[in-house]
This record gives sequence, structure tokens and C-alpha cells, in this order.
Amino acid sequence: MTKVHKPLSRSEQKKQDVLTAAIAEFTEQGFAGASMDNIALRAQVSKRTVYNHFASKEILFEQATVQLWRGSKNAATVPYDGNLALADQLCQIARQSFAFYQQPGFIDLARVVMAEYIRQPGRADAVMAQLEQQEGGLESWLQAAIADGKLQIVDIKLATHQFWALFKAFFFWPKVLQLSSYDLAQEEIIKANVLMFLAFYQQE
Repeated sequence: MTKVHKPLSRSEQKKQDVLTAAIAEFTEQGFAGASMDNIALRAQVSKRTVYNHFASKEILFEQATVQLWRGSKNAATVPYDGNLALADQLCQIARQSFAFYQQPGFIDLARVVMAEYIRQPGRADAVMAQLEQQEGGLESWLQAAIADGKLQIVDIKLATHQFWALFKAFFFWPKVLQLSSYDLAQEEIIKANVLMFLAFYQQE
């Protein structure tokens, strides 16, 4: 059954408009250079409206960051199918994540977020705590594969970090650091990473 999404209320729409404007402002100006005045102008709302929804620039930045990583987690959400090859499903998760990373502005905002995490490490902890409460992502797929007897994983969090470390080493960090691109070898790298991951965790 297709899930029907309720239209946003006027207040909810304004909140989303502010968040969208904030993402654009943080991307262009960084955290330190961004201003609540400019965010209000971008969102075409009053500064009071901005503060009604977000009490401070710090809170607004945190929510902008949550939205960034939530989109990344959603892109990695693929329903587990016991009738399909594990490698094909994991490759699909990686491909969808690659496509998400290619979206305009994603890497630019990621650079701003990384810089702020270095300056204020506690912010990363707060965002990750919120994301852990969200269902979906690679973790859910791994849990289903384990329950189906196809994978043997003791520590899902560790396995998830290992999978994304392989992926991000080629398709995230080189972009953030403006190093050589591996995009032309995307399919070859994804398949090799998945086979390496399954060689360790797949049940025989």
C-alpha cells in the first residue's frame, strides 16, 4: 500500500522553508559566516519566524546537519529480499548512495559540516544520536539478512562502519578533500567492495 503523505501545515511549511534557506546559507557562508538575518531573507520570512522555529543558529545548524545525513541514510534504505543475491542488493545500496552524493551542493555542505565537527566535536555526537533513532539504512538491511540466516554478524554497528569506510574512501572523502575522482570506476569499485565485505560476513 502506498503511503499517503499529509500536506504540510502553514507553520510546518515555513519551518521547512527556513531549514532549506539555512542549508543554502551554511553551504555558501560556512557556520561562522552565516547569519539569521540572511536566512530569514532567503526563506522570505521574518527573523522572528526563524527564531520561533529555531531558537539559535547552533540549533538550526544541527537540524540542517540532521537533514543532510538523514537524506544519506534514506538513500541507503533498500528493502531486504531473500530471493535476490546479497551482492546485488548491497551494490544497489551503494549505487543509490553514490547518486545522493552527486546531488548539487551536497559535498559543499558536507565540507562545512566536517569543519564544524572538528571545531565542536560534541555536535557530531548530538546529530548521530538523532539519526540512530531513525529506522532504515544499511543497518536495517543487515539485520534482515542476519535474521534470514544469510549473514553472520556479531556487531552490526561495526559492520556498517566497515561497509561505509570502503565506500567513502573512494566516493566521499576524495570529493570533500578535492582529490582525484574515482567516479569513472564507480561500478568496478562498488562490486569489489561488496565482494570483500561479503567474503567476511556471508554465511557458507
